[in-house]
Amino acid sequence: MERSALKYLLDTAVWINGLTMPEALPARIRHLLEDGEIKGLCSLSLLETAILHRLGRLELNRTLAELFSVGLSADLKVLELTPAIAGGTNELPAGFPGDPFDRTLVATAALLDLTLITADPAIRDAGACAVEYYPFKPQRPRSKKTRPQS
Repeated sequence: MERSALKYLLDTAVWINGLTMPEALPARIRHLLEDGEIKGLCSLSLLETAILHRLGRLELNRTLAELFSVGLSADLKVLELTPAIAGGTNELPAGFPGDPFDRTLVATAALLDLTLITADPAIRDAGACAVEYYPFKPQRPRSKKTRPQS
């Protein structure tokens, strides 16, 4: 497998957090994201982001279209799903989590010889692709919900 000009692939959560709360990322990861090198983003990460937003698991202070416009910067290349990547999702180790988005990310990284930047320990522990791992505890503010008074 030839290594492309790309070196890194962003996990969907890394991409979202880099856009919405970069200060919560470790300095090492912020440096990787801001170094000006082109990184890859799976096209399915756009779909995953839209689904998370629709389900209320991703609250934004802008529209989804605005997030995509800002987030698809010059140092990011969207990598499309190919037949080889789709097939590669079935070649992951037994016991790899069944989430189709995670499987696609890992298959993409493995097939394109990229290092996946992720905070997901299940992906790190699977050993199915090169990983730049960092522990992350979400600090995303939650919307305040008031409880009915009894």
